[in-house]
Amino acid sequence: MAENTEIDAINHLLEVEKNASTLINDAAQEADRRLSEARSKYNAEYKIRYEQVAARLEAEYQNNHQQIAEKYQKEIESYKESLAAKSQNYEDFSSLLDRLIFS
Repeated sequence: MAENTEIDAINHLLEVEKNASTLINDAAQEADRRLSEARSKYNAEYKIRYEQVAARLEAEYQNNHQQIAEKYQKEIESYKESLAAKSQNYEDFSSLLDRLIFS
């Protein structure tokens, strides 16, 4: 009889250990599932925010590029106009070349 009680106690303890092991495995699987869901959620949010920031920076870049290109074009046109407005003295230029080359 004492053997039966001991065997029943050991079987009961083994059953409790089996249940605990199942609970631990279930909890680990649930934790993995929750982590995976959270990772997916935050990766999606990160991607959305990243694309928003990238789009904003691209728009700023394009705007700045356009402004610089317009400013550059205006300065080039102004320079060309200033060159065109200057009188050209071919006689002085020729005499300068004669002095530099033949002297």
